[in-house]
Amino acid sequence: MTTKTILIILNIAGLIGALIWLMVNPDWEPLVTSIGLIAALIAQIKFGGNEEGGINMTQKSGKGSTNYQSGRDININK
Repeated sequence: MTTKTILIILNIAGLIGALIWLMVNPDWEPLVTSIGLIAALIAQIKFGGNEEGGINMTQKSGKGSTNYQSGRDININK
């Protein structure tokens, strides 16, 4: 099981708890908690990244140019 899957399951469990809290005590606190957890769940599913947890970097350039792509700082000596 990946970290992303575990976080989504925990978010769903928290959301179910917040919705039960909202039904038992209809107040602003469980409502704000439920809305926040729904937003977090949508963000985790839509923008959660790839399963490997790496960073996807892409780069385009024009004709006659050179691309340098790195995950950290680089020095270019020409």
